[in-house]
Amino acid sequence: MIVDIIEAMRQGDFAAALAASRDTLAAEPDNAEAHHLLGVCLQQKGDLAGARKSFDRALELAPDVATHHFSLATLKLSEGDTAGATRGLKDTLGLDPNQLGAYVLLAHMALARGDLPEATSNLRLAQRVNADHPRVRVVEGYVAQAEGDGERALKCFTLAAEADPNLAAAQLALGQAYLSRGMWPFAEQALANALRLDAARAPSTLRGLVEARRRQGKAEETLAALDELITHVPGDSRALTLRAKLRARQGRGVDALADLRAALDANPAEEGALGPLITLLLRGGQVDEARRRADAAVEAAPNQDALWKHRMNLAGMLREDVRPVLERWQQALPQSAACLEMWCAYHDARGEHEQASQFADQALAINPDLYAANVYKLREEFRQDPALALARAERLLPAATEGPVRRTVLGWRGMALDALGRHAEAAGCWREMVRHPSPGQILPPPVAPADAAPAGKVPGRLVWTPPGVGAEHVLRQAKAQLGPRFHLERVGREDDGDGFGLRRFAPGHPEAGSAGRWEAMMRAAGLEPAEARDWLPHIDPYTLAALGEARVLVLLTDPRDALLNWMLHGSLQNYHFLPDIGGAAQWLASALEAVADEAEASGRIDLVRLDADAAEAARQIEQALGLESPLAGLTGSSERLPAGHWRHYAESLAEEFAVLAPVAARLGYPAE
Repeated sequence: MIVDIIEAMRQGDFAAALAASRDTLAAEPDNAEAHHLLGVCLQQKGDLAGARKSFDRALELAPDVATHHFSLATLKLSEGDTAGATRGLKDTLGLDPNQLGAYVLLAHMALARGDLPEATSNLRLAQRVNADHPRVRVVEGYVAQAEGDGERALKCFTLAAEADPNLAAAQLALGQAYLSRGMWPFAEQALANALRLDAARAPSTLRGLVEARRRQGKAEETLAALDELITHVPGDSRALTLRAKLRARQGRGVDALADLRAALDANPAEEGALGPLITLLLRGGQVDEARRRADAAVEAAPNQDALWKHRMNLAGMLREDVRPVLERWQQALPQSAACLEMWCAYHDARGEHEQASQFADQALAINPDLYAANVYKLREEFRQDPALALARAERLLPAATEGPVRRTVLGWRGMALDALGRHAEAAGCWREMVRHPSPGQILPPPVAPADAAPAGKVPGRLVWTPPGVGAEHVLRQAKAQLGPRFHLERVGREDDGDGFGLRRFAPGHPEAGSAGRWEAMMRAAGLEPAEARDWLPHIDPYTLAALGEARVLVLLTDPRDALLNWMLHGSLQNYHFLPDIGGAAQWLASALEAVADEAEASGRIDLVRLDADAAEAARQIEQALGLESPLAGLTGSSERLPAGHWRHYAESLAEEFAVLAPVAARLGYPAE
């Protein structure tokens, strides 16, 4: 009968083995081995209490059998009783020094508690019994990993899986090793094998499988693994958060919201879920829940800066006073550099520079690498003494390896060099700066005159400021006088719906701009097209033809100054500056050439040079826009480079300026 039990277990038929064990015990109640095998079957079934009772009875009947001690030890280990398991394994080896499984388990337990010498010692003893056994190879691989030898670990796991393809532990170890090396397809295959072979390890294996599939961009397969993982562990907040993000990308906002809520129900401080949940809740107008969730997060984990940042962002989005949130944050974390840095930003926004500087210094004393605090200090030091700003920038530069951060530091370093009269060095610094990525709106592609739209008949007044021209002060003053009649709403909006916004469409595209759509949009905004003044982010031959009767007010500076200021200070359009200065110069020249062509061909272009006679420029703008009161000035407080500053770079940026020289001359500026 014992033979029948063992054969059924060998074939994986534990139901038959369980029945055979009970039949044997009915006939032989004192059969120790039958009690032992019954315990193994019950443990496999998940009946740990029944398994313990059977193992205890087996030991009572046959206390000198090593396998009985070993099985009870494995049961204790599964129950979390590591001390009891260790005693049982040592009792096993006392009875049978060749019990390979005992050495293997002791080695795994030692690795789990970080005791590498003990793990190595047990590995050596296991190797004396059978160095080529797959389970021993797995332990050898884990020991190699702990020693920092990833290559040897991968080799050991591979040998173990090749020797016994059905050993779940080998497949799991191999899959995890592939994960650590970024070998996603191999990791997926091994982890799928491990899951198939051992469902008991499903949660840990599934987490690895989710990562392997996610890294390969397999959205549906990743979701399938996440579904299975969440079935096993319903309160896995990280799995719920990841599933929510994948569902949101598929447009399943309701399902994503449900997952995010479940994640935060399970763990109110799940930082990865809080931000997306706030976004979705605000989008649905559920402000109260967003505030409640954010407050619950910081109450659950007041020592996490990331959660306080989400609470701050929420206050900002709701246009609430952020000071009470900052005060709560500082009370919870008095030495938080992130909180002190946020205090700096708070006072800076209010123009309280002394307080802002104090908080920046306090934050940097804790963490000298803080980005925003260092940028604040760079700006303040630049105003006081460019040499101080240069020293800070050069101190920060070696650690500024990420694109946007390095771009900012290089920009300030160049500005400091410029202020110190070291213009050639500044130009070299800026050449490197533009090679690093920056956020921004994609530049509209050049449009050839042949692609121009049929001439429209649109009354009204268009206003255009090329990138790099600091006309914001003028536009704000005009808006204050004209109110709704001056349409400035395109600023910061990607698409206004008439085809003339920041997002442009090629000629022939169904959404390309047209006179009819422009007039409809003006009327929808409550404006009579003939009386409207509309700021456009871009002018090209297509726009000029489509809006054929509208007069165009173009506010200019020397194109070479505009190029420098666009590169350093951005544009009202938030246009992305190209990764080489020459390419940006060519794009700017193309846009200005279209204006120059139209100015020479018709009388509808009013060119106003902001860097010439200020009084005359103001008079022209007042007349063109129909302002009833004089402009207070053409420029506000600005750190833009002054008019004519381009001449300091006539040599170091000669090729780029040569591209702009012809159109500069056409617009009334000297070619050299």
